[in-house]
This record gives sequence, structure tokens and C-alpha cells, in this order.
Amino acid sequence: MNMRILPLLIVPLIFTGCAVGIERTGYKLPPGQTSNNLPRRPIAIQSNVLYSTNDVEVLGSIRSYDTGFSTDCDEAGVLDTFCREANMLNADIVDITEEKQPSVWTSTCYRAAAEFLRFKDREKAGNLVSDARYAPELIVERSAKFSKRSQEVIAGAVFGGLLGAIVVSAATEPYHPLNHTNSVPANWTKKP
Repeated sequence: MNMRILPLLIVPLIFTGCAVGIERTGYKLPPGQTSNNLPRRPIAIQSNVLYSTNDVEVLGSIRSYDTGFSTDCDEAGVLDTFCREANMLNADIVDITEEKQPSVWTSTCYRAAAEFLRFKDREKAGNLVSDARYAPELIVERSAKFSKRSQEVIAGAVFGGLLGAIVVSAATEPYHPLNHTNSVPANWTKKP
């Protein structure tokens, strides 16, 4: 196998299945646990909630980011992590304070930050609903749209790189001193 092509075959393996980076503030996961192991229950997801610290307690905050090798980082997956961790803390609301949808130019990951809020008066927590933009079907729709676009870009880059490596490899021959001389080939004649 040509050693110049090997890195192009390994790159797709590096970029598959890597999870988004998570930064937690004010809490930790239980030892030996991951977000995926935590139970899931319905919880309200809202954006930039206006609240008084007299009414609400901030239980912690979370931020997702692209590690540079992240591919498993769509909006549905990130918000699932946020909700599972909010449930672990017995929060009432996942308050999205920042978010950036994936972009071919910056990152193929959904990046967001959130606070986990809990009402001090438990009666106020009874009728909470998510903002309309966080309806499950809309989250899944956005995730599918951006995931497809990301897959197309990655596939194009890998295919383009592989094709370029094959063309360059075919056009160039590695130097070997026994195959190269400074003399003119015997069948070459100069025309008058």
C-alpha cells in the first residue's frame, strides 16, 4: 500500500463517533456515571429565562463545545445530555443561555450553554412547558438537517482528499537511484 494514501484512509476513522465536549460548573456526575446512564424524564427547556434569585435557585450550569474531533454532537444529542443532567439535579428548567447551530464554516456541532433552575416555591414548577422552538419534533428536524449537511461536507473532503492523493501518487514516482540516470534514453533521437 502506498504510504501517502494511508493517512487519508485513517482520517475518516478518527472523525467517527467522537462525542461533544462538556464543561460542568457547580456539580459533578456521580463516580463511574456518564450522562447516557442517567434517567430521563420530561423537563422544560426554555431560552434566557428572566428570574429572580429570590424565586429560583441555580443548581449548576453546563456548556457543550466542539473538541475538534466531534461528530456525535447534534442538537438532539446535546439537549438530551442537558436534560438528563438537569434531571439528576432535580431541576425544573433547562435554561438555554447561549446556542450556536452547526455551520460548515465554523463547527459542525451544535454548541450551547445552559443553567439548571429550580423553583423555591414548588407550586410554580407545576405547569412549566418548553419554549415552542424546543418542541421535540423541531429539535429532531434541525438535527437531521445539519447532520446530513455535515456528513456531505465530510464525505466530500475525504473523497476529494483521497482522489487528490491518488492523482498525485500516480503522477509521481518515488525516487530510487537505480531507476534514474542523467543520460538521455537510448531510443530518444534529436530531429534536425
